[in-house]
Amino acid sequence: MNSMGSAIGRGLLVAGLLTSAGSAPAAGSDDGFAAFWSKFKAAVLKSDEKAVSEMIKYPVFYNDLRQVADFPLIWKGAFKPAQRTCLVKQKPVKEPRQNRVTYDAFCGEIIYIFGKDSVGWKLTEFGVND
Repeated sequence: MNSMGSAIGRGLLVAGLLTSAGSAPAAGSDDGFAAFWSKFKAAVLKSDEKAVSEMIKYPVFYNDLRQVADFPLIWKGAFKPAQRTCLVKQKPVKEPRQNRVTYDAFCGEIIYIFGKDSVGWKLTEFGVND
């Protein structure tokens, strides 16, 4: 009875280890987006317009090509309270695009597209969620 109980216990331990190992990111797969996303979500959650603006790569396409001076328009349209609530709950989807990797977050009719350049991750464009 003891050997059967310990065999079951070992089996459960192994299953638990395999499950937790399967959910861990693969070695070398960290592209830095997770750290950026945490900062971006925190800024959005706090309604920190300055921090959010600094995480956008300008010029950015939002209904037209926009510069940093246009950020108040972007904030009022793309970062309304409903979108901010939605964004902080999102898990962006990794998307291969034209020989580069982007991440997309969907909130209502807006797709927030994030890309990486030599400086790091930024919000690079807004799209229409069909």
